[in-house]
Amino acid sequence: MTPTLFWGLRMEFLQIIVQNQHYLFDTSYVSELLSYREPHFMADAHKLVEGVITHKERIVPIVSLRKLLDFESFESKQIALLELVEKQHRAWVEDFELSITEGKEFKKALDPHKCDLGKWIDSTLLCMRCNNNGFTDLLKQHVIPFHNALHNEGAELLADKGHDKKHAITTIHSHAKKTIEGLHLLEQNIKKLTHSFEQIVLAHVEGKEFGFIVDSIEKNHHLDEKSYHTSTHNLSPKSRYIQFIDHYRINDTLMFSMKFTPEFYSLIRAFR
Repeated sequence: MTPTLFWGLRMEFLQIIVQNQHYLFDTSYVSELLSYREPHFMADAHKLVEGVITHKERIVPIVSLRKLLDFESFESKQIALLELVEKQHRAWVEDFELSITEGKEFKKALDPHKCDLGKWIDSTLLCMRCNNNGFTDLLKQHVIPFHNALHNEGAELLADKGHDKKHAITTIHSHAKKTIEGLHLLEQNIKKLTHSFEQIVLAHVEGKEFGFIVDSIEKNHHLDEKSYHTSTHNLSPKSRYIQFIDHYRINDTLMFSMKFTPEFYSLIRAFR
């Protein structure tokens, strides 16, 4: 739907992204936007508090918007993806062996850009922030050459009917082994990716400052104050800590205006 603009003050909202969904947050509560930094864990803090950061000599509690929305963390999602593509490529090698030894039709992707790992690699290379901590360098050095060789040489060997079967299998096993070793290295260094990708929005309410982690910060939008404040339906009735007030379609992108609930502010006020 297109937002209806009524009379009244036009308020400014920050567009943020979490798990590919777009949200709008009232900028009057925003004090600063920060690059991601690792919060210091606090053993006695509420389970939803990731920890604290020190910013301009202030101690600021940090929460994850993903966790508040009951989404999987960005880090665990990337690890799950790496584990999935490893299984897929082990299966790829098994099917390759059957095609070489028994002549069975090979139905998996031969183009390195067409499998799930290849698509993830291509999207990561397009990410402007993903190499802030050197993650893309690891990807280029330890995964891409061996993954490309696995698919490309696999395609050549399957097309060459006069190949030596033992040599073909040994070659593919070598490329697969190095590809999987590279995936394990990426998994061990996954924080290099998540820390490059995520950002922190510092906000203040009722004299209490806090930060919330988001996947990405986009640009600001203006909406009518009356339109924002007079919507009464909660688009997320199951959420204790976040209320989605209304939805808007801006530049063909669906966005949800959101605010934190009194339960959330009670959590933040209780933090010591």
